[in-house]
Amino acid sequence: MSIAAESSASETTAAAPAPAVRVQGLGKRYLLEGARGAGALLQARLKENQTFWALRGVSFEVAAGERVGIIGRNGAGKSTLLKILSRVISPSEGRAEIRGRIASLLEVGTGFNPRLSGRANIFLNAALLGLSRKETEARLADIIGFAELGRFIEEPVKSYSTGMRARLGFAIAAHIDPDVLMLDEVLSVGDAAFQAKCLQRVGEMVGATNPTLLFVSHSIAAVRRFCDRCIWLDKAELVMDGDVVSVTEAYEEKLLKVKGAYRAPDRGRVAPVPSPVITESESDEDVARVVSAAVLNATGEQTNSVRIDEPVQIEVIFDVFVRGRRVEPALHFFNERGDVVFVAAFTDPAAPRAINEPGRHRAVARVPGNLLNDGVHRVTVVLVTADPLARHETLDKIISFSVFEREDARLDQVARGRYARRFPGAVRPKLAWTHSRVN
Repeated sequence: MSIAAESSASETTAAAPAPAVRVQGLGKRYLLEGARGAGALLQARLKENQTFWALRGVSFEVAAGERVGIIGRNGAGKSTLLKILSRVISPSEGRAEIRGRIASLLEVGTGFNPRLSGRANIFLNAALLGLSRKETEARLADIIGFAELGRFIEEPVKSYSTGMRARLGFAIAAHIDPDVLMLDEVLSVGDAAFQAKCLQRVGEMVGATNPTLLFVSHSIAAVRRFCDRCIWLDKAELVMDGDVVSVTEAYEEKLLKVKGAYRAPDRGRVAPVPSPVITESESDEDVARVVSAAVLNATGEQTNSVRIDEPVQIEVIFDVFVRGRRVEPALHFFNERGDVVFVAAFTDPAAPRAINEPGRHRAVARVPGNLLNDGVHRVTVVLVTADPLARHETLDKIISFSVFEREDARLDQVARGRYARRFPGAVRPKLAWTHSRVN
């Protein structure tokens, strides 16, 4: 069991470059306190039952310049993996190899001397991360400016708050131009402005120097924004490894119950009723029923996720059994908090009087790109007669999908502009702006 880091990525084979990160059978085992306090003989008997594996049997390779997200529930082993790769803790089994200079933003502030000033700790911490004094001096002004500590940069670090330590640690690690950049949920430390600044800096680093990126986050939107590939850990083991959309869709479907398709159970066919009047003995299901509903991408393929700048389509297939009832579908969109985003009524100009003929019908509503905000959205499908108002069937939040944004999207593609923080609200429309000088 070992972990190795090489200072240069120049060693390659004739066939292909060596990976920036290679993990083989990596595992981390802890002995629980109940076993530690027992006598030697009892401890030996209890050891197997009191052993906890925080990570076990994990293997993968990451090519130079690849951007990999690592997702999973709390306790899945994500942070343990990055701590091993950052050499904060040692593995219990397996081997890991990393090529090049490493910047680890999971243990922010590791290596600070509490008695030294912030300025002195910049040189100390930068040296631990692989910078020479000359290289640190060239970056010193940028580091101090990013940390925004003001006069406290000359004060001992022991007087710093947790947020101030986080600012200084991130500022140092984010300015060393690493070959391998490791990020954990440490970006959640500090206020919203600092988090936004961190994410913006990460975007700049990824775009400018193209480091190999390992990014642990509970934010699926952030993983999709920065990463091309994703690794899903669950109960200390690697569950899935693949392209970021496929893995995050599978993760959302299992944990968040995000599902882009619905099929109604077979309830049998109802014979068409010629009368436009529903008697008191008839149920609403005798008028119309939903057969299926699906989330479609711009090309008409079923999907569980869509880019924020691309349209998403909602398909509803339904049966109408009663002639002349003017049946029409309606869609209710909800965000992650359960708030109504909007309600969409049926407005097909080809059917101005809605659906009056019995039979199986298909309706598709197209939601334009750059309207919904990022995150998970759920859709309720309703079959109604508008006048007089009657609901024939309501299927609450039967389909869902997630909207995500890519870091490489151009400014003219999305509504973000140069705003780095997460947008509040349920929608994020891209408006048509004009500008002129008035003096």
